[in-house]
Amino acid sequence: MHFAHSLWAVALLCVGVHGGATNYTLDDTSPAIVYTQAPLIRCSPGACDPDWTARLHNGTSSTTEAPIIIPFVGSAVYVYLGVLGFGTVNLDGKDVSVFFSATNASDANDIFLAFEDTTMPDAPHILTIYPQKADYIQFDYVIFTHNPRKSHRGAIIGGVIGGVAAAAILSVGAFFPAEA
Repeated sequence: MHFAHSLWAVALLCVGVHGGATNYTLDDTSPAIVYTQAPLIRCSPGACDPDWTARLHNGTSSTTEAPIIIPFVGSAVYVYLGVLGFGTVNLDGKDVSVFFSATNASDANDIFLAFEDTTMPDAPHILTIYPQKADYIQFDYVIFTHNPRKSHRGAIIGGVIGGVAAAAILSVGAFFPAEA
């Protein structure tokens, strides 16, 4: 009987275990990213200056004059890009940020954290990045944080029931000793 109580105590301790928050990175070449117009330039090793591509996430970036749409599920988001002029970030249908950068094309090669939000509910979101007027953005990558909240209750309950059944079989076996 003590064994069965121990199993229940372990099961109760394990019920509260859930997956933790995880960061996910979407590079500019990810199929999840929607370019509303084909990028003007796709920088990659061999296609762009090696000193430049060495500073990029995965060695790639995409330059465009049109909006970029990024669907994701998460509670935080961080957008890294370069820009000539300025642009706007729209999150779930609301303009939430304006970013400014370089005054000339050589300065536009600097990738920076253009937008971050760590206060969102952990839910599906649509992030849209708009370059303004004749300006362009050089998109590098986005990081978002998501907690999948995976529950292991089914496995725990199954393990507890299996353990109790095994304990019951062993207990029954103890009452009927083997004949020699």
